[in-house]
Amino acid sequence: MKNLFVHLRVHSNFSLAEGMLSFDYLSEFCKKNNQPAIAITDTSNMFGVLEFSIEMVSNGIQPIIGIQLNISGVTNLDNSIGEVVLIAKNEIGYKNLLVLTSKLSNNSEFDKFINYEDLKNYRDGIILLTGGIENGFVGKPASLGNIKLVNERLGVLKELFEDNLYIELQRHGIKSQINAEKILLDASENFDLPLVATNDCFFENENKFNAHQVLTCIDKGLTISSKNRRLLTKEHYLKDSKKMVSLFEDIPDAIENTVIIAKRCSFFVKTHEPILPKFPGLAKISETDFLSDISKKGLMKRFEFSTEKFTDQAKDNYLNRLTNELNIINKMGFAGYFLIVYDFIKWSKSNNIPVGPGRGSGAGSIVAWSLNITDLDPIRWGLLFERFLNPERISMPDFDIDFCQDRREEVIQYVRERYGKDRVAQIITFGSLQAKAAIRDVGRVLEMPYGQVDKIAKLIPFIPSSPITIQEAIHKEEALKKEISEDEQVKHLIKTAIDIEGLNRHASTHAAGLVIGDRPLNQLVPLYKFSEEEIPATQFNMKFVEKAGLVKFDFLGLKTLTVLAKAESLIIKKDKNFSLNNILLNDSRTYEMLSTGSTTGIFQLESAGMKDVLIGLKPDRFEDIVAVVSLYRPGPMENIPSYINRKHGREKIVYMHSSLETILQETYGIFIYQEQVLRAAQILADFSLGSADILRRAMGKKDKNEMFQQKKAFLTGAKNKGIGEDKANEIFDQISAFAGYGFNKSHAAAYALIAYQTAWIKTNYPHEFFASMMTVESNNTEKLSIFVQDLKKIGRSILKPCINYSSDEFKIEEVSQNKFGIRYSLSSLKNVGDECIKKIVQIRKKEGFFKNIDDLLNKVSYGLITKKTFESLIKSGALDALENNRNKLFRSIELMIVHSHSIEKDKISNQQNLFNETNQNELLINLPDTQEWSAHEKLNNEFSSLGLYLSSHPLKNYLNILNKIDIKKTSEILEEPHKYFGKNTQLCGIVFKIQKKLSSRGRWASFYLNDLGGEAEIVIYSDTINKHEDQLNERNLVLVDVEIKNETNQGCRIIGRRIRSLNQFISEKKCNVLLHSENNKFLSEIVPLLNDLDVGDSNISLISSIDQKKVEIKIRENIKLSSKLISNLSLVDGIDSINFE
Repeated sequence: MKNLFVHLRVHSNFSLAEGMLSFDYLSEFCKKNNQPAIAITDTSNMFGVLEFSIEMVSNGIQPIIGIQLNISGVTNLDNSIGEVVLIAKNEIGYKNLLVLTSKLSNNSEFDKFINYEDLKNYRDGIILLTGGIENGFVGKPASLGNIKLVNERLGVLKELFEDNLYIELQRHGIKSQINAEKILLDASENFDLPLVATNDCFFENENKFNAHQVLTCIDKGLTISSKNRRLLTKEHYLKDSKKMVSLFEDIPDAIENTVIIAKRCSFFVKTHEPILPKFPGLAKISETDFLSDISKKGLMKRFEFSTEKFTDQAKDNYLNRLTNELNIINKMGFAGYFLIVYDFIKWSKSNNIPVGPGRGSGAGSIVAWSLNITDLDPIRWGLLFERFLNPERISMPDFDIDFCQDRREEVIQYVRERYGKDRVAQIITFGSLQAKAAIRDVGRVLEMPYGQVDKIAKLIPFIPSSPITIQEAIHKEEALKKEISEDEQVKHLIKTAIDIEGLNRHASTHAAGLVIGDRPLNQLVPLYKFSEEEIPATQFNMKFVEKAGLVKFDFLGLKTLTVLAKAESLIIKKDKNFSLNNILLNDSRTYEMLSTGSTTGIFQLESAGMKDVLIGLKPDRFEDIVAVVSLYRPGPMENIPSYINRKHGREKIVYMHSSLETILQETYGIFIYQEQVLRAAQILADFSLGSADILRRAMGKKDKNEMFQQKKAFLTGAKNKGIGEDKANEIFDQISAFAGYGFNKSHAAAYALIAYQTAWIKTNYPHEFFASMMTVESNNTEKLSIFVQDLKKIGRSILKPCINYSSDEFKIEEVSQNKFGIRYSLSSLKNVGDECIKKIVQIRKKEGFFKNIDDLLNKVSYGLITKKTFESLIKSGALDALENNRNKLFRSIELMIVHSHSIEKDKISNQQNLFNETNQNELLINLPDTQEWSAHEKLNNEFSSLGLYLSSHPLKNYLNILNKIDIKKTSEILEEPHKYFGKNTQLCGIVFKIQKKLSSRGRWASFYLNDLGGEAEIVIYSDTINKHEDQLNERNLVLVDVEIKNETNQGCRIIGRRIRSLNQFISEKKCNVLLHSENNKFLSEIVPLLNDLDVGDSNISLISSIDQKKVEIKIRENIKLSSKLISNLSLVDGIDSINFE
């Protein structure tokens, strides 16, 4: 044992925001330094223990499983906490560690800790190290010279752990360690306790110390100059045995005891076969028999209620496939899995919770279809079971189930109640420091200028599908190399960012995954609680929780299902027999709508690029939607033109072999689906579908050795089928090229069905569609703005919010006989709470419409409508039915609140309110008369309340002019930015959300531009700001010359180059001004504005109605317009609108 040392205190990168050691590095370190064993002791978690065990064992190294955690005081007078290291000697110890780490509680004053009673109850099989000086349970009081507390704590710990207790010594060159060591040595002698040397390792070597200092600041939001940041030393690195032996040469026992502890530990975490919970309630029948029974009955019901007629032969084919699938499922031991999924879907549907038709490869199972787990007939649509569950490649089945977003939690709660709350958990995920984030975080900690750091970060190419590292970016980007070579500070930034890049930064939970166990989960895996209210999460991520034997079930919340459910409930009010499941897939009107590209709001089909594809494709069958969902992705997109041209007879349909026509006819000879690869291998080379799925996976992974073996088998099979070697090679290579990006048809078909259902409702019940869609998106003003534009485009009414007609959802309302519109939701207004509106609606239903302001204040409790709520209701026009002068109401808000309070006090004191003795139409509040806002002010206030322009848009007055110049809408840029990259483009809109910033390279700013298409962010730099800063005012109407850039694959960036006042542009164009009004009362107000004008080429005319005829009256001729004059005219009350021509 001489010169041998084992590290027993190691923080991997699962010690979030403090550990920097990867398992790859630890295994290489141990091999290089001939260290036979090493421990993992992450802070307050066991996130990595299974992965660590697998890595170490595979490299011939003994893994030692431990954890560093805090324990609370162990005496009545000692309630403070301190850290210790707990190490599992054996399986009993490991299981106790699982319980203890799962019991770590959250406390507002301290870090996570376990209490004395839990430590006492779950100590068997555990070795305890007493902690270092930083926050050690024994080490810290020793460093403070508190011998009494050291002795008290050691006395209690020795009683609990006996010969499993070691006093920990550390030597990092810290003065307090030297002070503590003497006390600890004396304690060792007094209590007859062994010493053990540890190094508390966080990083690889001394050169990584500075990066570690930065890392510990990131999570806490500190900077390198913060006085309260954690201070470690350069000695906290992973030292080799030689250094550790030398460091403790005066206490050799402390070194030898590390090896003794390693020898005492005989346990490591192992992988486990899948552990499925038993399906509850089956006393007299096995799971396999029950599954077979309900599957056959379910298939019979499918036949009975289908709109299609099944022949006897067809039924036999279905029954044969069902029997075959059941044999495979039962043989592989997955009957229980199917029953669990069947059970919670059955419960969901019986409780009217919308469930998706299936997604992923599960839709290929006829058993799943028979059990109503999925809704697509796999035989009808050519979906393969082997793509889901391959009898030749043992892997867990994996159903991804979509639920209505609003009610997903109900399903999860049902599952918890059904199987036991302690047997159901979420799955943890880890967020790592990616390249851009690492640079930005390091820059902030190093206190570098934001603008400089932002510029460097943006030099890292953004490729979501394949993120690149900082090192790769340096090789690819000359600009980044230049910055590093010219600036030492940037060089230090990049070096530090590289050191921390890829480290785990935070933990969260998988968006959909749950695991269900056959016993309390803390007997199988460690658990983690983010809060007392949340469902616990497994401490192993998805990959390793499955290796631990737990089975994952996906419960996804899909917003579109919520939309469909709401729409269906609205349709049922018209047609009580309606069911979305019964709509036909051959509705010509739906395909006509899709062919026009009018797919805003349609699931999977609403992007601008997809709209273009649909216009060219002109789909007329469900198979086209399945195909387009599959093709519209990088890679397969190249086949879209051929698919379209072949469909419409503009390109010859070619099959790479005549025998493939049966499987490729549906897609015009083009390979689109993974299922087609399987069938091709079956037809051409006599592969079983299971073997063909293995071939497909090998092609996708491009594994050379596996590909060689698969190609050999394919060529042999093809030869037996009479296909020549050259042709077989050609076919194999073509299929292989496709297999890398082929799409799962089962998934595509399921999503195509949801897309079709959404499109069908939009086509046949547009009001129900938009009311549902806008309700679901009620807090997303950007989406609402798009839907408002779409409604107007198809000629449907959108009605302004109204206190007497609106509710907490968007409603369908009859405008006139058999003519309907969508009433805007009050809950969508800014500063108006959903609960507030629900209560107001309840009051209105019970007591009738509000007749006037007094009536509203009398019926609605004081405090329910706050000042901010009143402001938003008034600005939006929601109170117009009670008082049509919005400014009058706005200026009386304080008065109304006081009056409401008075009513409330009267009610409380049971006094008779005078209102009850007064005519209900007589106002008790004397609202001061005030001039109404101008049309321009009304629009601006409407925007501030709704977040969008509803009744009109300021740019509408300028349409005649804007149509004559090449103005693009922001929506056109954002939907198809590639069309405008590198081009100078002109936008026109209203400025808002201005942000001005300063960096080391000068001033820069950003603002949003709102136009008739939506809104977009525009960035301007110092030269543009210096020239045009006077135009950067909120709500200013501007023309902006922009350049659309694609900077290092980051997507669309709009750079402003010139900003001009729109009104100034109009005046320079010498346009004529048309004032529209239904009365002439405003004329006295505009006369002063028209005095003393310079001579020019513009005229001002009034368009008004006289005797029900439109009449144009010229007010002034041959004048010179100015930006100021146009702005002043827009503020005049009584002018309905202004146009320019």
